[in-house]
Amino acid sequence: MINVSSICKGVAVGMTVGVITYAVTNATGSEKRRFKSNTMKAVRSVGSMMDILGGMFM
Repeated sequence: MINVSSICKGVAVGMTVGVITYAVTNATGSEKRRFKSNTMKAVRSVGSMMDILGGMFM
């Protein structure tokens, strides 16, 4: 049986990767630096959120 949820997740990941690849390849130098900076901020925020949630369940 086909798992529709897995297919939807795969399509979403594929589309996201495609959009990011397009944005990076067509960006100017300053846009690439801004993109990298914003990505790092998002990664840190998600990491902090996971630490907080992990502390709540311990």
